[in-house]
Amino acid sequence: MQKSMGMTGGSFKTREFVHGASARAVRMARVGFQVLGFGLPLLLLAWALLSGSALAWLLALASQAAGLLAERWFFFAQARHPQNIYYQAVS
Repeated sequence: MQKSMGMTGGSFKTREFVHGASARAVRMARVGFQVLGFGLPLLLLAWALLSGSALAWLLALASQAAGLLAERWFFFAQARHPQNIYYQAVS
């Protein structure tokens, strides 16, 4: 079984699949996508239904879009990518 990369430099995969964010940043992203993707849009939708404001609908849409982007980043940031087993890196 090979124990090292077998090369002296990094590769595309070792650069591409490592996000470099701290554990605290990953935890904050989890809280952020829950608030931006679910909590805030619900409050804004309630405001929109009660007031009839078009601005509230747009803010809810923008908030949910930002939350969903944060959720996708979180999903890939916490993943254990298979190539890192070979390249001996921690994602």
